[in-house]
Amino acid sequence: MIGCVIMAGGKSSRMNCIDKTLMKIKEHTLLSLTINKITPQTNNIILNSNHDPSIFKNYNIKVIKDIISNQPGPLAGILTGIEWFYKNNTNIKWVVSVPVDSPFFPNNLINKLFEAVIKSKKLIGVSSSNGRNHPVFSIWHISLMQPLQEALNNNIRKIDLFTKSYNPTVVDFSSSVDPFFNINTPEDLKIANNLFAKGSK
Repeated sequence: MIGCVIMAGGKSSRMNCIDKTLMKIKEHTLLSLTINKITPQTNNIILNSNHDPSIFKNYNIKVIKDIISNQPGPLAGILTGIEWFYKNNTNIKWVVSVPVDSPFFPNNLINKLFEAVIKSKKLIGVSSSNGRNHPVFSIWHISLMQPLQEALNNNIRKIDLFTKSYNPTVVDFSSSVDPFFNINTPEDLKIANNLFAKGSK
């Protein structure tokens, strides 16, 4: 079985430190868009957020804070997700990481990542589009929990620095509109609203 951790543990510094999960595209929050896109792909979903979990009370989702303090980055969120599934659902052998601020990701993301790592016999699969890798959109084998912990203890913060020693398989999702468009700034949010209005969902 495959779990998914929605990554929302960052500081959102380019959004004036406002929690991006509840920002809206039209009438939909980024969190609701992400949950709705992931749910048909897997029912095993948790949210990694360091904000007060009560703000997500209207969402039927488990909220987990980083297991490492001071918000060290997405690698800590990935470890947090893997450790939670390891402890709470022994049927989960793979965990997919998905950021909350890229709501146009593919409907077949999980299946395609899973098929690629099984075929290539790799422990990590990384998404790519239009010639660029998107390591936050990745699949991770549960056995990487301890190596991730050790890497973070040694101040490894960037996903690519960790994954390079595992030679991850790269899975292409290229399209005319980048499915991994990332909302980092107020201007990006305006672009996302326009994309949504044009049918990118």
